[in-house]
Amino acid sequence: MYRLDEFGDMVADKARFEAYADAVGRAVRPGDVVVDLGCGPGIFALLACRAGAKRVYAIDGGDVIHLARRLAAANGFTDRIEFLHGDSRQIELPERADVVVSDVRGALPFFNDALPSIEDARVRFLKDGGAQIPQCDVLYAAIVEAPEYYNRISSPWKDPGRDIDLSTPLSLILNGVYKVRSKREQLLTEPHNWCTLDYTAHLNTRASAKMHFRATRNGVGHGVTAWFEAKLFENIGFSSGPGPVSTVYGQGFLPWLEPVPLEAGQQIEVDLHADPVGGDYIWRWETKIPAYSGQPERIFRQSTFEGAQFMSETLRRHAVDYVPHLTEAGLAEHWLLQAMNGVAPLQEIAQAAAEKFPNVFRRQEDAFRRVSTLAERFSR
Repeated sequence: MYRLDEFGDMVADKARFEAYADAVGRAVRPGDVVVDLGCGPGIFALLACRAGAKRVYAIDGGDVIHLARRLAAANGFTDRIEFLHGDSRQIELPERADVVVSDVRGALPFFNDALPSIEDARVRFLKDGGAQIPQCDVLYAAIVEAPEYYNRISSPWKDPGRDIDLSTPLSLILNGVYKVRSKREQLLTEPHNWCTLDYTAHLNTRASAKMHFRATRNGVGHGVTAWFEAKLFENIGFSSGPGPVSTVYGQGFLPWLEPVPLEAGQQIEVDLHADPVGGDYIWRWETKIPAYSGQPERIFRQSTFEGAQFMSETLRRHAVDYVPHLTEAGLAEHWLLQAMNGVAPLQEIAQAAAEKFPNVFRRQEDAFRRVSTLAERFSR
């Protein structure tokens, strides 16, 4: 979940905020029904009301939705905005919407359950012929020179001194995906179109493409950077790409296993994949740099799967033929959920749980914290 200061950064991002404000103002007509998907503090819901919406359904799974209610009251829109707390895919609306607006991206649109949520909202919430904001994101990639950031993530594990070896985590670090803020002059190649996400039609939640780059200048390549160009509504949009003014999104950065000197004209082949797994994404980038001017051929095969800190026992529990058995902590959790039967108060449930599961809850306060957390998430 985002912190309040991070929501403030989103509002302060002029390129993003002005583009969304213009798109909502043009798409929403007086009397429209609007869905604000992943509403956060409800800024888009307020803009929709300003544009004349008669009803806005503002949906978010975070506690920030309580602040959104206060902002709606401060702007006089309490009677027109209905706030719904939870996963949008588990929520039913009493009517279809004329407009669905969302910004549930991370540095890139491939972020947690963002794309499945947008697709579900289009199918279940939007009227035929209704407006989707954004309409599409076009993703681009390029080879980038980023020595400062590369050294920041890698150098602590190379030679910390004191005669100790900390190099083991280095391969894990370099098989991760990061958020960076780059300038256009850091690019070593022209951008290539990686994929397009069309939010107005059936949405493919995975992406893959092999891209052939050519270095436009001499430099040192540190990896692949990616960003998106958003088309919000009609001709209104913005870019999260490298430039003189950075957006709140930044760019994605997929580092190479080592920096590679590049010369103008040198070819680089990158096979880039993003595949949904569970509630997140596995990224895979395979790089081939042919031998050039005395430099040997470089081949890097990288994946965030390689960067994950999995234990064999953890992987075994995800196997399709694995038969699970609850631990004592799992039994306690199951018991707590069953005890929330609409009759017993939290204090009574916590007291009974502490007595029934003394190895899980050393104190009654521990049981109360756990049951209150479950109640916040699952009770109505």
